[in-house]
Amino acid sequence: MSVVGDPDGRSSDQVDAAFAQIVASYDAAPAEVTWPESEDIAPAPAASPSPAAPAEPAGPTGPVFPANGPILNRPEPSLLDGLDTFGADLPDDEEPFVPPPPPPLPRISAQAIIGVIAIIAGLLLFFKPDLLPLGDQSGMVLGLLGIIGGAALLIMRLRPGGPDEPDLPDDGAVV
Repeated sequence: MSVVGDPDGRSSDQVDAAFAQIVASYDAAPAEVTWPESEDIAPAPAASPSPAAPAEPAGPTGPVFPANGPILNRPEPSLLDGLDTFGADLPDDEEPFVPPPPPPLPRISAQAIIGVIAIIAGLLLFFKPDLLPLGDQSGMVLGLLGIIGGAALLIMRLRPGGPDEPDLPDDGAVV
């Protein structure tokens, strides 16, 4: 049975068998050495079992995939185990980190306060013009003028330019 889209026409059983063969030969020594002898790794000396040490369990201690393949959870430490203990021999800080006090809040200028109050009062007068002992139309006009005046006060306080705007050209050549 061939899998749809398999260019070689192999069945999934053949692919699984080829994968199992590759995984099983992963830890095997290579048949042909293609690197210099200076890069060879010396085999680890075999430790003689001590009489006080408990006997190793017979068979693999972890899941095996595929059958007769390598053991996935090996008892020897891995790179992640080394990273878990990285810096364990460094002395602990005796004093906890205490951040510096925050800078004081900036002062709000009188112009900003007046602008915000003018906008709030303008909105109140615009939606409830009968708050003043004037006519409804004049209360709405005063409310609209308060909104526009407060917004103008706040906009006039803005600094010209910004980080995205290029510097304004100068007035010309200075002689």
